[in-house]
Amino acid sequence: MSLQPSAPISRYILPSTKPLKSLWLRWRAIRFPWRKRYFIGMDLEGNTFWEFRDRLVAYRPRRIMDFRGGVHSFVNYSEFKVDPQWHQWLRATRVEPPTVQELQDEVTRQAIMVERARLADERWARAGTLLKKPGEKEIRKLEASARATEASDGSLIGKIQQMERERVAVKVGKETTVRDMEERLKVERERREKGRPSGPGEGFQPAAWTPRAGPQVEKSKTT
Repeated sequence: MSLQPSAPISRYILPSTKPLKSLWLRWRAIRFPWRKRYFIGMDLEGNTFWEFRDRLVAYRPRRIMDFRGGVHSFVNYSEFKVDPQWHQWLRATRVEPPTVQELQDEVTRQAIMVERARLADERWARAGTLLKKPGEKEIRKLEASARATEASDGSLIGKIQQMERERVAVKVGKETTVRDMEERLKVERERREKGRPSGPGEGFQPAAWTPRAGPQVEKSKTT
């Protein structure tokens, strides 16, 4: 069993930690054969993370987090927050624990993203929007265009009304309109209904049928 961690333990201890506590954490990080609990690292809030042997599964160590100060209850439980990197290590989805520098870099990255988002919002606010209310100059142009359209003889509304009148009064022949054509069709339907049957098959009636005796019946009668 290795007595030293894979990386220098100083990378997992906060620089602001007191010398005596830092020395004690370094000592607890050494994996002696008789030791059951090992120090792994710290987060930026001062919480410590530990690993100890599982009595049921020897090859799989258990991982826990000791809250800052070593005292916690349901009252102050919500005050503590586990970083995503340490949460991955606790759930055994990450092999190496996160270093202090990695956690600081993540905080810096989030601060940069927040600042960039703020600057982008300011640029959008200064640029305005295309859906803003038109100014007085644009309103005057629209009113002048509307007056010119109403004054012209070939306005759009007049053209639409003229096309509607032409559609209603369209002529099928020289003097036949749509209404005249409908009247003619109506008269033709009435004439056909009165003069039925108009087809050869509609007046067909089957004639009476009388069966005749077969040759065997006639032969038996003669004998």
